[in-house]
Amino acid sequence: MRLFVYLLSAAVFSGALISASPLAAQDLSCERGDREVRALRFVGNREYPASALAATVATTPSTLPGVPVLGTRRCLDPVEFARDVQRLETLYRRRGYPDVKVDTTVRVVRPSVIEITFTVNEGEPMRVSAFAIRGVERDQDLEAASRDFPMRVGGLFDRSALEAGRDTLVRRLRNLGWPQAEALLAYTTNTARRTADVEVTVVPAARARLGRIALVVDTGSGPRFVSDASIRRTMALTSGDWYSARHIIDAQRNLYQTDAFQRVELQPDSLQPVGDTLVNLTARLLEGDRFAARGGLGWATLDCFRAQGSLTDRDFLPFAQRLDLTARVSKIGLGAPLDGAERFCQGQARSDPYSRTLNYYTSMTLRQPVRANQARVPSLTVFSSTLSEYKAYLRRTPIGGVFSLSDPFALRPSPLTPSTLSYQLELGRTEAEPAFFCAVFNACDADLRNFLQRNNRLAALEFSISRQRVNDPLRPTSGTIVRATVRHASTFIGSDQTQQFNRASGDASWYRRVAGATITAHMRAGIVQGRGSGTGVGSFIPPQERLYAGGPTTVRGFRQNELGPAVYIVSGYSTVDENGATLFRADGQSITERVVPTGGNTLVVGNLEAQWDSPVLPRLLQLAAFADAGRLWNRGSASRGTSLRADGPVVKVTPGLGVRIASPFGAIRVDFGYNPYDLPAGAAYFNARLQEGVAPLYCVSPGNTLAVLTPLAGQPPVQTAGSCPSSFRPARRPGLLGRINPSIWIGQAF
Repeated sequence: MRLFVYLLSAAVFSGALISASPLAAQDLSCERGDREVRALRFVGNREYPASALAATVATTPSTLPGVPVLGTRRCLDPVEFARDVQRLETLYRRRGYPDVKVDTTVRVVRPSVIEITFTVNEGEPMRVSAFAIRGVERDQDLEAASRDFPMRVGGLFDRSALEAGRDTLVRRLRNLGWPQAEALLAYTTNTARRTADVEVTVVPAARARLGRIALVVDTGSGPRFVSDASIRRTMALTSGDWYSARHIIDAQRNLYQTDAFQRVELQPDSLQPVGDTLVNLTARLLEGDRFAARGGLGWATLDCFRAQGSLTDRDFLPFAQRLDLTARVSKIGLGAPLDGAERFCQGQARSDPYSRTLNYYTSMTLRQPVRANQARVPSLTVFSSTLSEYKAYLRRTPIGGVFSLSDPFALRPSPLTPSTLSYQLELGRTEAEPAFFCAVFNACDADLRNFLQRNNRLAALEFSISRQRVNDPLRPTSGTIVRATVRHASTFIGSDQTQQFNRASGDASWYRRVAGATITAHMRAGIVQGRGSGTGVGSFIPPQERLYAGGPTTVRGFRQNELGPAVYIVSGYSTVDENGATLFRADGQSITERVVPTGGNTLVVGNLEAQWDSPVLPRLLQLAAFADAGRLWNRGSASRGTSLRADGPVVKVTPGLGVRIASPFGAIRVDFGYNPYDLPAGAAYFNARLQEGVAPLYCVSPGNTLAVLTPLAGQPPVQTAGSCPSSFRPARRPGLLGRINPSIWIGQAF
């Protein structure tokens, strides 16, 4: 815990340095004698919504007025208030309302608090009475480039749209072979009639093709390692093609994306072709280092100490293919063989049995550099790993490989909606608590559990697609993010018979700035259908493919993975004689050693959060209030004789409060979720450990009727087969603190 305090202090200090950037020109903070703006209203506006007008003016109302902790006070700046009238009138005049008038009303709520109303009288709009584009009649490409110009007869005389249309038209022409194209604007207005005549004259000049493409490569003091052929292939520019400014920019970006060059300059020798002639290009490049190495060391709540490193060869093969060697290690200090420092690890990690094994991931990835207009970019990864999911399972993969293809179904790259198709083939096994297999798959004897936990071949085909349109990828305040993934495994594509399933998941996030607060809404859903089969087991879903919820990225009122069905490992039981049978049952004295999340095959999670700037250090610290809701359950569990349906309300809701601390490596999120629910009822098991391994698993749920047979001499007791009832409910910590679940996360949770 002390280490976390040190890390948090360092983050606060770093964030303070970040927040020391100059403030905006207007200062709306409140000092003694200033008047607080309690509300800001707009009346009479039809062309623009109130939200657009509020974004135009500098005057800003307080957020959550009257709430000193969560709210932020904003006061009136008389100078900026006078300029706000000019800002609004300028906005309307450029839009086509020359007679607009803006008036203001200040209502005094009390001596130091006011409410402001902007009254907009838009007046009669000025409309386009005549519109023409000249100079495009002689060429079909010129006509096509100008067809959707944003101006029409009868429409508003919007000078902003007129200038934007001119810029778009010029950009299109310069991408179609006219490097010196220009478009001239001319208009006359009749203020009495409220009309405007608009004319756009296109001056394309001479059309040109690409000529000679020269390469000038500076290697500094070292040898050159990227060949001319690789450079030309990456640029994807061909002599004889029509000149295109966009293609030249794409070529420059593609060269940068190889990470082999420190500087790339691609400039035409001249933009003054005579007739249908050529434009020669010169690419001046400064090579970087062929090899790059990186490393890092950190600490995390569930990982304890962790380290990572990478080595990159930027020209591994003759065609500038890139080779990345990566290694990550976690659970250092806790997991064998690098254990022995448990006191530096957080209590949650120490209570996880799978954190007692060192987690690692090593991989070798070969990537092809991106080229202009190339959508399908392949990559091949070979890896080996041992990875765990908190209190759920340990996945050991001695060898595996993934082949992926970006934008497989697109004819051109899709930067706004990137997609990936991948094929994964690995040999590995998943280890979990015996109680997990007994409760979920009725695999209660050691032989059947060993069959499910042996090394199996998993082959999975996955397709993922996303759409991200936000104003800031690190701290978005407006926009949306949508992601979807489907995953299939079957013997048809090479998987073992026990490793067959269909899985689909998706989530969407929505960000909006409302009244000084950033509102975030998020929805996540997932479904898995098990198709695996084996000796005594049907519809098997590998533990690593099941769905889990609870924790800082899902429902924050629950601890990691503890939303939904669970079984319990208890420390002891009582022997009961009932109707001539001997039974093992847990009682009030039985202590829950650990919770074993069993996951589910159906998941729905929703999150709603509001963030405000803190009155103190607003650029460093933000305050948050949230409500999370979710349900995780197993469809059709009753038909298998198991008892894994989540009890209690169908959807569980946990509200909470939190803070966000800015840091160079992302926002540190500290949340406190309130959980009003009792722990879910589940099956209770006792795992008797012998000198040579694990003894048979005993169901000790209250009220169970599984008789215990008299053992032979020197043998452990044997329990009859049957379903273990979900009748055990652990006691919760009393009081308010027992209902609060703290969590820490770095970066955007969703």
